[in-house]
Amino acid sequence: MDLSFLGYGWVHILFLGFVAGLLARWIFPGKQKLGLILTTLLGMAGAICASWVLDTFDISVGGRWGRFAAAVAGALALLALVRGLKNK
Repeated sequence: MDLSFLGYGWVHILFLGFVAGLLARWIFPGKQKLGLILTTLLGMAGAICASWVLDTFDISVGGRWGRFAAAVAGALALLALVRGLKNK
């Protein structure tokens, strides 16, 4: 799994995870009760899941911005999954 799109240091990874989580929460309809830490973890988990899917299926998304968009999409998918499991 290639996590190099996240950056080269932990501070960079945390920052990009936070931004991806914020964007996912902003795009996803409805209210999410997540704090700063859970938002950051959501973005990081979305990035890792998206990276795994892209690498597994050998999909190229075009550089860092494409990978960042995939990270946001992964965070959106995780939000939808959590919401779906909560409403059951």
